Formats: sequence, structure tokens, C-alpha cells
Amino acid sequence: MKKTLLSYAVLLGLIASHTPLTAMANTISAAVQTIAGHKGSQAQPLIFNQDKQSGNIQSHWLFASEQQGLMLQTVLVTEMQQGMQTTAAEAPLPAASLLVKGDFELLAFSDPYALTLDRKADRVRPIMLKEINGKPTTNVLPLLPMGHFEINWICIQPRTQDGNIYAWFGGESGNSEQWLLGNAEHFLPKLMRSQSIPVNSTDCAIDGDMLYVSEPEAGVWQFDASPFADTSAKLIFPAIDNQITGLNLLNGQLLLSDKNGKVMDDKGTEILSFSAPSSKNMDKTEAKAVTKAQRLSLTINASASAQAQSATFAIYDDKNDRYLFTEQALPQLLPQKLLATSLPSAQNVGDEQAKLEMIVEIPAWVESTPSDRPGDTMDDPAIWVHPTDPEKSLVLGTNKRWGLLSFNMHGEQVQALPSGRINNVDLRQQVQLGGKMRDIAIATQREHDSLAFYEIDAAGKITEYPNQATNMTDIYGMCLYQDEQTLYVFANEKSGRIAQYRVDWQQNGPSIKLVRNIHTPSQVEGCVVDEAQHALFIGEEDKGIWRFDAKPNASTEGKLIIKAGGDLVADVEGISLYQGASIHGKKQDLLVVSSQGNNSYLLYQASAPYAQVGRFRIGVNLNGMENGRETSIDGSAETDGLAVTHLPVGSGVWQQGMLVVQDGHNHLPDANQAFKWLPWSSIVKQLEIH
Repeated sequence: MKKTLLSYAVLLGLIASHTPLTAMANTISAAVQTIAGHKGSQAQPLIFNQDKQSGNIQSHWLFASEQQGLMLQTVLVTEMQQGMQTTAAEAPLPAASLLVKGDFELLAFSDPYALTLDRKADRVRPIMLKEINGKPTTNVLPLLPMGHFEINWICIQPRTQDGNIYAWFGGESGNSEQWLLGNAEHFLPKLMRSQSIPVNSTDCAIDGDMLYVSEPEAGVWQFDASPFADTSAKLIFPAIDNQITGLNLLNGQLLLSDKNGKVMDDKGTEILSFSAPSSKNMDKTEAKAVTKAQRLSLTINASASAQAQSATFAIYDDKNDRYLFTEQALPQLLPQKLLATSLPSAQNVGDEQAKLEMIVEIPAWVESTPSDRPGDTMDDPAIWVHPTDPEKSLVLGTNKRWGLLSFNMHGEQVQALPSGRINNVDLRQQVQLGGKMRDIAIATQREHDSLAFYEIDAAGKITEYPNQATNMTDIYGMCLYQDEQTLYVFANEKSGRIAQYRVDWQQNGPSIKLVRNIHTPSQVEGCVVDEAQHALFIGEEDKGIWRFDAKPNASTEGKLIIKAGGDLVADVEGISLYQGASIHGKKQDLLVVSSQGNNSYLLYQASAPYAQVGRFRIGVNLNGMENGRETSIDGSAETDGLAVTHLPVGSGVWQQGMLVVQDGHNHLPDANQAFKWLPWSSIVKQLEIH
């Protein structure tokens, strides 16, 4: 079959203003191959990871068929030489082979998983495909559980950050779900989270940690598809009353197709059409009009040189029950240009996404019992180390609508004290108060602008003392400072005022006395004191991290030592101190900081020049522990408070201490907020590797 060399319009960045889909360039004719659909619905290129790495991408495609099942078809691809097409022989295509018999609709594939909708069961059917001796073999996996909405599209999301593979299912009802499938070796499917989407959505596409969904009323929406994301959405391609039925990406560039088989770039400019006059069927019959096209699929073909690079595009023509294929030549420099312009809002969202993908993800190990109520409840943790048996250590955590909680090292709730609206908590062990050594925890109590006091005995049992009133307005965060045998509280309020109180003991309980005030320009919360340096570090949420002299008689002047921006994305939230960290073979004390704006954690030197020495995110663990039971757990996001200790909290990996953080979005599945923790040794290991 003779084909004509096609010019390919250079794909541009996201539209700055609404561009109607009718504002098209001249129609580009394309030679089209047609293949019988057998009541089909969607085609996907069959590309294994080893083929990507070797560049040996074969022209094999998977089809979903309601009459047959999962089928394998070879699609002829024209050889490209010196930027010109050579003529392909008009030999008939080899017959499609049946891989798995069934009644299937919809299809997504990413090595090694194919996902399709089993129409008889109305459930998603996973199929594992592997290449053995050059041929695909299949392993039919158990059906996923019945969903609560009718599925209209399926996308697969492989993530290099954690090595796991995820899937998205969406329906016309405005519902979608993200599922964790497992990794390439272990199929461990679990519901990750739910996501509201536009009603009547038609298709989806995945690019890294971004999900794109099309809907006829408004256009194309963008969602954060990372496992720890929130549920926000952004309309990135406005197109009112459109006919978009297919989405895909080419080197990070969004492409759209409509029901008439026209393919457009993300400015709404038509780049090729399956309805072009030159279309010709493989069986030589008269070409039929395309009026009900669905699903856009594509693959970049293997080539001997960049000049000969081409892509194969495919859609399904539902009215005529056929798959349509066409090949498009790519200009020599097109891939570089595509990468340079990147996807929607390359100036901001695209750049930020690229930065996020570079952050190391370290799996969470333990998840606490979740909050007893929905909403923003959990806030700040502290770590109590058992004096003789580290494995019996505890995590204290605030439920800022109710009181103080404690959890054992397996995440099980041990104790709950109804202290009211406490926000931040900190503790010191073996403090001389009232004639004896005590383990003392103190928290800010927002209902009465007071400080809540607790004592922890040698077995970990917490006893509460009467609150101590302050002269603060809208008390917020706090941290403790022990100077020789004197204990101080640094409490702050949203105005930026920081009050230093001395803790004394009178009769049968604690008392406090204000010794001085210091100030930052705006709201602060998280803080920590490095007692070896007598240095108070406190986060001004929008500006960065300040350092003050912690001594009660010292200057009240502070210095902004680490400014928000770059890797430190506001809000600056939790701050803690790890003593004697070994990073890249060097011992140093480190500040651990929650960069809430991009769900990450940063490590800084605790002394000048306060250089950043690492950053990471806390990700999914297929073999974690939740509330005392072994299971898959998600990572953490939008963290408020955190705490770290260098002391052993167990044996093995826990001998170097741990990091615990508040998780603002608890998934796998959706649940109320909780705390997540992991051994410090796992952080060191990953940072040494990366």
C-alpha cells in the first residue's frame, strides 16, 4: 500500500486562552489501515520494557474485543529512511491471534499488566503479559472487586519513584478511583483513593504523576495522580461543548481526538485526520466516514535514525466496528522541541512536576491508628524512648479537636487523653522537677490559650496535670528547651510572637513564668531547639527558618537563615533535630523540615552555612504495618508536624532512631488522618544511594 510522506505540525505549549476546536489548520491527509474490530473498543501498543531499552519496538498491538477477548495483531509500519517513506508491500496483514478468550471492553497496558473490563462480570480483569522467547505469554489474574460506578475509561500509571504500578478507573457518573496494582513481580491490588471528576468524562491519559480527563462540557482537566495527592483539579484545555473522545501524549505533549477521527494538538489545531479522502481499507472496499471514533492510542516506532522517526496512531471506529491506523513522520528535531515545550503550563505546572519527579521516595514503615473523625485533626507528634526496652517506645500525637494520643511502635493506639484542642506537643526526658527526675510532655491548648502538661512514667503511662494559663492570644505552636537543669517552653501565636516561659514545680504540679518575648514578622508554628548550641530554630510559614539565641537573657534579635523558595516550598511546617547523622560519610547534626507545599522533607545542616544535604518524600510500602497488622500503606502528604530521634527505638534498622510525620491525606484506602513513621537508617541508605 502506497503511503505519502506526511508533515507533522510542531506541537506547542498549553493555550493561554480559550481556542475553539473549530479553529483548525488545513486538513492533513493520511493513508489509513483498517482492521476488523470484532465488536472492539480500544487498542494499545504491546511494548515491553526490555524492548524500550533496546530500541527494538515491534509493531504488535493489543485489541479488546467483546466477541473474542484480548487479541494480538501485527500492524505494518512503513520503513523510514533519510526522512522519506519507502513503499510497503500490499500484502495482507497476518491474522490476529487470540491471547485470552473473553467478553472485553476498554484496554490499558503497561508492562507487565493489561487491564480490560470484563463485560460479563462488570469488573476489571487484570492480565499479566510477559515476553518469553520473543513471544507474549499471558497469566489471567483474579478480577478486581466490583466497583460502585460504571467504568468508562481505564489508564495505567507506572511510577519510577517507588517502582509500583497504579491504575485509574473512571465513569460518566463523576467518580474515579486510583488502584495500587503492585510491582512488576507481585500483583497486590488495593484501592488507593477516590477522586471526583467531571460528569460524562470520555477518556483519560497519564503522564508521570499527572492524570488528564476529557469531558464534553468544558474540555480537559488535570489532576495530581501521585499516591499522596489531594483532590484538586485544574482545567488546562478549555473547550466548551467539544467532541473530544480520545486523549494521549507524545513525548509529554497532550494530543486530543474527536468523534470524527480528527487528531489535534493542545492548541486545538488539527494535525491529522482518520477521515481524510485518501483513506483506503485493507480489503479495498469503499472508505466509510468516521463519525463515532473513540480512544486515541499511539506509539513511536523504532527507526535507524532521528530523521526517520515516525509514530503510529490508532483509534476505534465504533459505528463501523473497525480499528484505524495511520503513520505520521516526525521532523528530525521534533522530540527535542516537544521536551522543551513540555505539557500543560510548561512555565509552572510542568516545571514543578519535573522537580517533583526527581525527589527520592522512601517507603513509610508504620501507620498509626487513624483519627476517630474526618477532617484536619491530627497535627504534631513527639517520640518517647523507653528507658530500658527501646521496642516499647511510644509516639505521642495531637488530635487537635480532641486531645493527646499515644501509639506503640506497631502503630496501635495505647492511650487517649481528652485534653481539648491541643495543637503542638514536645517532650523532654529525665528533667529535674519537684525534687525528682521526670519525663515531661507539654502541648499548646488553643481553647484556653494555655499549656497542657503531662508526665510519662517508666512504663509509658501518661498522666495529665492542670493546664497553665498564658498571656498569649491564639496560641499555636511550641517546643521545649532544657538548659542544664531548667526547662523552658517556647510557645508562639499566629501574630509571630514567641513567648519563652520557665517551667517550675510548686506543690504537686508544674507552673510557668514568662521570661521574655521575641518576634518574627508573620505566622510561625513549628520549632525546635538545638541545646548544644542553645539555638532556637522556628519556621515562619511563608518566609523560611529563623534562628534565635535560646538563652533566656540573650538578645531577642533573630536571623532568617534559610529562606523559603526553591526546594523549600511554603508552608514551612514541622521542624525537628537529628543529632549525629551520618550523611555521605560525614557526621553532623541536621534540621529535618516539612516542606508542606510540595509534600517533601528537607535536611539542612544545623550550623552555618545551613546547607541543604538532602530531600525526600515518604512513599508507599507494599509490606508496611498499619495499626498492628501487616499490610500495604501509603506515604504522607501535606505534613504539619514531625519529630525525629537519634536514639534506638528498637533493634535492627531501628537502632539509629526514627522519623515520624503527620499525614494530611491518608489513602490506601481513603481514611482519616494518621501518623506515619520510618527508621532513620532507611533515610540514610536512600540518600547515600541517590
